[in-house]
Amino acid sequence: MKKALFTLIALACLVSVWATTDAQAFQIITSEMMEKEIVTETDLIKTADNFIILFDASSSANEMVPGKSISRIQATKDLLKERVAQLPDLGYTAGLYIYTTPSGKYQEVYAMQAFKPDAFAAAIDQLPAEGKGPTMMQKGLSSLRDVVAGLSGKTVVFMFTDGTYSQVRGTKKPLQIAQEIVKDKDVCFYLISSADEQAEKQVVNAVAQINSCSRVVPLATFLDNPHYTSGALFIVKTTAYERLIPVTAVVGVDFENLLFDFDSSAIRSGHDDKLDMLGAYLQKNPDAYVVAAGFTDSKGDEEYNLWLSERRAASVKDYLVNKFSIDMGRIVTQWYGELNPAADNATEEGRQLNRRVEVAVGGAK
Repeated sequence: MKKALFTLIALACLVSVWATTDAQAFQIITSEMMEKEIVTETDLIKTADNFIILFDASSSANEMVPGKSISRIQATKDLLKERVAQLPDLGYTAGLYIYTTPSGKYQEVYAMQAFKPDAFAAAIDQLPAEGKGPTMMQKGLSSLRDVVAGLSGKTVVFMFTDGTYSQVRGTKKPLQIAQEIVKDKDVCFYLISSADEQAEKQVVNAVAQINSCSRVVPLATFLDNPHYTSGALFIVKTTAYERLIPVTAVVGVDFENLLFDFDSSAIRSGHDDKLDMLGAYLQKNPDAYVVAAGFTDSKGDEEYNLWLSERRAASVKDYLVNKFSIDMGRIVTQWYGELNPAADNATEEGRQLNRRVEVAVGGAK
């Protein structure tokens, strides 16, 4: 009983393309496809409009950083300059002030203005290398009110302090002054603290608790992990999404049918050139594989024709294995006898077209 019409089984990733003309014996077929690509975008989101650095140039800043041969004042200067160089210019207004002066008034080093990294770094260079006098925390905060009065938006104040202040009768404590500032303005305090004594730590902690965005950062933490304060000024938002991009992919090889003489499974003279191109392609593309399907015309016994079509497919496989050392597992043979004729068996021309091996190539890249 004759089998159903021939259909090449599509092995994994196999794309079968059948040549029906003599125009070209061997042709690589490409296809325009859409491929998914993961795209990651990073955005810097500004979390403050202004920032102010209140620099501690008191005598206590001359103390050495524990475990290092550098003073606190010099280590702070060096790190500030490094951080400014890395700070993205997101349109901040910025200021740099020394608040530990004998008079208690600010010394403007970089008056409130548009943040310009180079100019701000030059201002940091002007900070003293050696500290003098006491830390006047309450006076520093009092002067801060005048600075923030003319600002709009959110302001972050980086205040370097050891938590000491002069307890003069009639003057307000640092906490009271800070509370008045945040009552009128959107201000967050980052207190870079070198406080050692419990009383000094209490003063610093009290100021940091006036609102949810203020906090204490120990000086040692700031020096070892300066990125800890980055979130005060900006955050990094990363978004990943898929997009489709057009790609050109090799989807197969168009291979002209191999024709055979009547009652023969021998490769015809002239067809070896076609098989040589196929063998070279398989050598260069180790993931590619072949399905070779043999056929006959309708003359002769059906069972004999089935055997002959098997031999024809095997001839193609043997040629590629023996001449090009292609692994036998990469060549699948199928045989269908006189089924699925390519042309009319009533004519000699048609019968010739039916005595054939059809070759499909899959796994092409």
